[in-house]
Amino acid sequence: MPFANETSSALGAEDIMRDAEVTALFQRCRHHLDPEAFSGEVLRAALDYSDKVVRPEQGLVIAADGSNYEASISKGFPSSRMGLLKIGQVGIDIAEYHKIDPRSGGTPDPITIAKIEREKNTYSVPLTGAGIYLDDYGPRESFRRSTFEAFRSSRFELLGGKLERTLIDLFEIGGETEVVDGKRHLILKATMSCPITGEKLGQNVLIPEDLGQVPSPHVPDSPLYLTDILRLSEAFAEEGSNQQAYTRAMSALEHLVLAHTIMRLDAAEHTRAILNGAIFLVDGPLGIFGEPAKLHKPMMKMISDVRSRVNGLPPLVMGVTKSGRVVEHGKLIQPLLLEHFPRGRTVLIPISDEYRYRYIDFGAKNPGSNFGNDTHYGQAFLVRSASDRIFELNIAYPFAEKGTDFQNRKVDLIAYGADIGRAIGVLELFETELYADANIVQHLAHRCASISHRPAGRTLDMFVRSIIGA
Repeated sequence: MPFANETSSALGAEDIMRDAEVTALFQRCRHHLDPEAFSGEVLRAALDYSDKVVRPEQGLVIAADGSNYEASISKGFPSSRMGLLKIGQVGIDIAEYHKIDPRSGGTPDPITIAKIEREKNTYSVPLTGAGIYLDDYGPRESFRRSTFEAFRSSRFELLGGKLERTLIDLFEIGGETEVVDGKRHLILKATMSCPITGEKLGQNVLIPEDLGQVPSPHVPDSPLYLTDILRLSEAFAEEGSNQQAYTRAMSALEHLVLAHTIMRLDAAEHTRAILNGAIFLVDGPLGIFGEPAKLHKPMMKMISDVRSRVNGLPPLVMGVTKSGRVVEHGKLIQPLLLEHFPRGRTVLIPISDEYRYRYIDFGAKNPGSNFGNDTHYGQAFLVRSASDRIFELNIAYPFAEKGTDFQNRKVDLIAYGADIGRAIGVLELFETELYADANIVQHLAHRCASISHRPAGRTLDMFVRSIIGA
């Protein structure tokens, strides 16, 4: 590594090129990629989807994004830190957007633009970290309690329902609730590790919905919370950074806020009408990773059930990924696509598992396995938009559950009906030149959710220290 402000030598490569062992190793190497076969496989998978793209004319587009920041209270050992999560959600009335979109014949009106930008919600969630004692609980128990209190908080309340209700509703879909004496209980299964001791619970633990907690069978003086079912505390560190735990919590919250919005709107006939033609946009893939990953199954079934109940155009759940292996692959093959598909045409490549394991995830241990079987509730498609931008588009599976032959069913374009064309229409309608491969809805969601490390992070450090004390 160079020293600070040290420049590299322009002749730095000369020694490498003169080294006989380097040359000898290179001479023994071969690559097995046949460029012609590769091009042929890509072109066989690529579809001109231009005529099936449908730009939405009305309805709502609701996008969510999240960020987290870990504030340091003490810089030395032992650590004292707090986690601060922020979820941003924006809603845009598509008909109003057309009025200011020059491509739709509209005029950029500052008043209408300001009105659109005001349609947003932000949720600030504090979670304790290493070295923090909440109400005299230890650091790990404090983290668990602050997570539980976040779900019970009125900050997420929508149409009379809190986030904890949505969490239990989802696990009821997954068969992990039980009614006892007329009250709904969440089941922590016997095979789950106790978040307090780490040993198996050994028996099903029923947590009543109204209380949200019960004494642990192993430590009667300590409670188990209904949010323990997400297992977020397993990533918690008693000392040092808890960035992994906060990232897991933020990811789970992003998808849970999506589910919360959909399920609360679906709860009554008069609000269900809002879901007609609605589009929900997630930043990233439609997948839940780490300890809360089991949520993906009830998410998948919930979306399918809600879509079947809506009169009119079913709501669409989609995710857009702006980086990662699929996008990198798309940018590598972009010259090939431009050569065979004229500019101004929309190109779609369904990312089947066969295609993914052959050209994107080369190191898959079991190519016959269903990609995302334990994490994803949506399918990936590579899109080259009409303006030659590359996106990884995820669309919620059009099925209530995964079953036999799912590897083939999930890339059957007929099963998606008009959903793919609608999703691409949203991308192309809200494309912006402001940021590479970005769209306006995601940009607004990110803007109201993001926490910059400077100067906002420094300000948060001082804010936390001023209350808790150095």
